[in-house]
Amino acid sequence: MPVLPRGKVGIYVCIDEKLYREFRDLVRQKHDKFRGALSYEVEEAIRHWVLLHTQNTHKTEMGKFNPEPKVNRVFRQVKEYMIRRFGYIYLGSGSQFPRRHIVEAIAAVRGDDERTINKWMKRFIDAKLIKHIAGEVWEVI
Repeated sequence: MPVLPRGKVGIYVCIDEKLYREFRDLVRQKHDKFRGALSYEVEEAIRHWVLLHTQNTHKTEMGKFNPEPKVNRVFRQVKEYMIRRFGYIYLGSGSQFPRRHIVEAIAAVRGDDERTINKWMKRFIDAKLIKHIAGEVWEVI
């Protein structure tokens, strides 16, 4: 049995071979020389999945649940649309995408009026959910 780093567990899962190759190739592109990159990206994908499925409520200090802020709920819907429409595997922190993808997603989720699109882009930026990188490239924070 291999020795694992402290606080880590080993898991064995069966996934589609094509999906695994796509994921592995994407990790190699993203991390040129990073030992443990595959493990890191699997952790990030699981973390994103857990957040996606538990993000509907936020627990307060008193232990009661508050509803998810509207901007977060809309951003989650926009990301879900982008994943379905454009085939993103993951849209978590550090993920980059062209502006036209988020514009189309906002139009599909909230309406295609230019003022609506501009409003939601501004709200996502103000809430520190996305940031402009360069040209047409944006990033999830």
